[in-house]
Amino acid sequence: YQGFRDDDEGTGNGWGIKPDVLFCFDLELPHDFVPEPVDGEMEDFRLMSIDAVVASLKEDNTDWKPNVGVVLVDFLVRHGFVSADDVDYLELVVSAASS
Repeated sequence: YQGFRDDDEGTGNGWGIKPDVLFCFDLELPHDFVPEPVDGEMEDFRLMSIDAVVASLKEDNTDWKPNVGVVLVDFLVRHGFVSADDVDYLELVVSAASS
């Protein structure tokens, strides 16, 4: 994954590209668990259906940080919500792996 950094390393505008490695883990939580944003990195947490997540990912919007889309695609593929039978599966998986 190629992430972005907000610093001035000769780019002229304060933004640059940096290589990132994303480690993805599944964490099962109790059904009634409610996460709370406390570190200032998250604005809020929302419970969404898989269909709502997929629809939001397909929209051209700023609901997700760039690295979140890659993590969500990984989750959807590993849990069978996106399969090899789906249109553009190969392109999606290759793009996520090389992002």
